[in-house]
Amino acid sequence: MHMLTGYMSADLFVSIAQKAGRDLTVTHFQNAAQSFSDTGTLVGDRSEPKGQKDSFGCGALVRLKDGAYEVSVPFTCRPPIPFT
Repeated sequence: MHMLTGYMSADLFVSIAQKAGRDLTVTHFQNAAQSFSDTGTLVGDRSEPKGQKDSFGCGALVRLKDGAYEVSVPFTCRPPIPFT
């Protein structure tokens, strides 16, 4: 789970940086982040700055049983949960 969190954090950073363009500065990155959104990712739809206060809405859980991974909660998407 932690590896996926790191991967998706890096993916979000790269996606925003690509939107900011070739002249990547802190200002251009922040401007791109203020209107960033995409769909169809492993964690569902992403949107900034909304994503700073709400979770992304998709996921699944697996567990290790007898040396093999098995799905304990299938991949589904739900409405985002606000951070409080």
